[in-house]
Amino acid sequence: MLNNNLFKRKSVWIYCLLSVLCVLAIFAIVKLIIVGPSNFIDECLELFGGAKKQTWVFLVAGSKGWDNYRHQADVSHAYQTLLNNGIPVDRIIVMMTDDVAFDPKNPYSGELFNHPNGSDVYQGVQVDYKGEEVKSEHFLKVLNGNKTAMMNIGSGRVIESNHRDNIFVYFVGHGTSGILAFPENYLYADELNNALQSMYSDHKFNGMLLYIESCRSGSLFDGILSESNNIFAVTAAGPRESSWSIYCIGGDGIPDVCLGDEFSCTWIEDQANLGILYPLQVNELVEKRTVLNHFNYIRTTVKLSNVMPYGDFSVGQDKLSTYIGKSPEVFSKYSYHNSDIPSFNKQNDTNMSSSKFSKNMYKPYQTKELHNEKNYSLKQSSIYNSIMRKVMDRTFSTILQKVIKQLPGFIGHIDELKELPSNLPLNVFPCYRQTLDHITANCFSLPKVKLQIINYLKFNHLYSVQNNAYDMAHGING
Repeated sequence: MLNNNLFKRKSVWIYCLLSVLCVLAIFAIVKLIIVGPSNFIDECLELFGGAKKQTWVFLVAGSKGWDNYRHQADVSHAYQTLLNNGIPVDRIIVMMTDDVAFDPKNPYSGELFNHPNGSDVYQGVQVDYKGEEVKSEHFLKVLNGNKTAMMNIGSGRVIESNHRDNIFVYFVGHGTSGILAFPENYLYADELNNALQSMYSDHKFNGMLLYIESCRSGSLFDGILSESNNIFAVTAAGPRESSWSIYCIGGDGIPDVCLGDEFSCTWIEDQANLGILYPLQVNELVEKRTVLNHFNYIRTTVKLSNVMPYGDFSVGQDKLSTYIGKSPEVFSKYSYHNSDIPSFNKQNDTNMSSSKFSKNMYKPYQTKELHNEKNYSLKQSSIYNSIMRKVMDRTFSTILQKVIKQLPGFIGHIDELKELPSNLPLNVFPCYRQTLDHITANCFSLPKVKLQIINYLKFNHLYSVQNNAYDMAHGING
């Protein structure tokens, strides 16, 4: 009898324990589905005293000069917004030439504006790398955490992340097929991909989110970025599209300056204004909003280009706040609802392609240039652009003739040049880069030539066709 009672008591305890375990298991499964695998693991580690993950941010403007005002304004606004979101200042690294705020053409010296009705976004921005320090090789070294290589260059700060940390990279500037442009050189898609793969192999992050604003930015990742390396990239445009600048001001049908870019302003203003638009729901939105939620918002809001996603979509389930911080309940002073620049008329905003001038621009203030000086400058610029287009067309024709001479079998593949490739295979980049570097070293500096003058797609398409012709010839002969 006594044994039976003990057995019953043990059975009750076992039943209770199993019930508790079942409830915990169900709770864990539901939580896993709601927050995603990465967030679930993070919450468990923090619950049991594990080290809290850090967020590292790298903000880059890849251009220079007054004409590219918008890029440094975008980066400055992003800096203020992420700082306002709670990202520590020692976790934000900024790379930009920093030559616009105090440009003689700037009527508001020492200030930058990213919206016609916005506040100055430049004050307080800590720039780590400026002027000639803004180079593709420095970008890669900072990203990869190569502190030794960056000693005595700028601030020397690099991303010192580990396998627990998240990284957010935001680049805005010019680009073309398979290229991000820096003031003095290029970053090619294969170089960027190799750096990202190396960081993944070395366990330097938990997740990485890239926002890239440039023309044809999709070509950097389309068919290139792995879908299983915890990296998710969002680009302002597809592989063959321009990205667009907005809030442009000017006169006589020619824009003097644009304050921002559509993709950049969309994601930044969304964060800056969250507290205004949803004052009672900010905390709930921040807790629930994922990277994919943000992507979908940007994609549907941007009208002038197709915002594209690439890479590992599992990162899309991560909380957005683990990459760009948490929007506070109170609105940011950098929101576009302020009216610190009354001369900028929002109703007259027009759009301008990153590679074409648009018409019907207006001029809300007088710049320090005289009208006749501007007309002379524009005429000279037009003549220069026309000459450079002819030079580039001649250069391409010369290269094509030499390819035909060296590879007689290539002549049968000429028609393939008329069909644009769906994406750029990695095997074209060594030849692509070598040729463009050779032109820069021996003829003229390509990075200093406006990207819209050069049809880079001709070059990398030529190498794709050339590789196919060579492979076929090699197969026939071998």
